[in-house]
Amino acid sequence: MHPFQTSKVAIFDLDGTLYQEYSFLERYITYLLKDKLSEREVHQTVNEAYQILAGEHPIQLGHFLDREKKIVFLYKEERIAKAFSWEGVEQTVTSDLVNLESEQLAYLGDPWCVANFYIEKHQIAQEKCVAAFNQVRKEMLQSPFSIERCEPLFTAIEKLEVERKVFMTNTPSPSGEEFVNYLNIGGLFDEYMYDAKKPLGMSAYVKHLLEEGYKPEHILSIGDNPWNDLYPVKAVGGKTCLITRYTHHGLLMEPDVTVKTVDQLAEVLTARTIQITG
Repeated sequence: MHPFQTSKVAIFDLDGTLYQEYSFLERYITYLLKDKLSEREVHQTVNEAYQILAGEHPIQLGHFLDREKKIVFLYKEERIAKAFSWEGVEQTVTSDLVNLESEQLAYLGDPWCVANFYIEKHQIAQEKCVAAFNQVRKEMLQSPFSIERCEPLFTAIEKLEVERKVFMTNTPSPSGEEFVNYLNIGGLFDEYMYDAKKPLGMSAYVKHLLEEGYKPEHILSIGDNPWNDLYPVKAVGGKTCLITRYTHHGLLMEPDVTVKTVDQLAEVLTARTIQITG
C-alpha cells in the first residue's frame, strides 16, 4: 500500500516545498548584516550559514535556538544532548529540562530559519528585517534570481485525488500571494493560508480537521521544515512527507516519506494517484 493511500486532506507548504531555491540565503544575510558587519565578516557569515545547511558546522539543521540563554542545542531522547554557543563552541548545560513549545525557542528547520538565527544573534532591528525580507522575496521573482516552476509537481497535485488540498505558508502577505501568482497555482488548492504561524497554526488546523470528522490517517502534510510542517500532524497520527536536500539532525519523529527534490515529490504523488485509480 502507498503510504498516502488513506489521505483525504493534503496540506502543502510553499517555500522549499512547491519550489526549491537556496541562493537567496547569501543575498538575504548580506542585506541583513551589511550595515552591522564588515564585508569580510558578512562573507564569513554567509559561508557559515551554508556550512550549517550542509551539516559541516557544530550548529546544524534540527537544532533548537534558545533566545534567552543564547545557545543552540540538539534535543534527543527527551533531553538536551548537546549545546553550543552562538559561535559554535560546545557548552555545558546545567539543566537539560526544556519546554520545546516555549516562545524563547526557535527551530532551525530550513534556510529561512538559519537566516533568523543571525537576526537573533546580531539583534537586527525589525524594520531592517522587513526591508531585507521584502527585497530578497521580490528578487526571487525576477531575473536573474527567479525561482523555477516544476510543472510535473503541479500536475501531480492537480491530479491528486483527495477531498481537500490545502496551501499553508508562514510567508505573510503580499509576498505569499505574489509567489502563488508567479507560480501560477492560484487555482490548484481548495484553501490558501498565509502567515499561518506554524507550528501553532498547523496544530490548530489539524484540530479543526479532527473536529470536522477526519481521522488522523486522513491527514497528510508535506513540507521542508519538520517542526513547522510535520510534527503537529505526526503527533496525532497523521501522514507526513519531508522534502529536503539537507540532513535534519535529532528528528523527533521519522517522516513516512522523505524526498530530496520537487521532481521526486511529483513522482511520489503520481505513484499514489496511479495506485488508487489503477
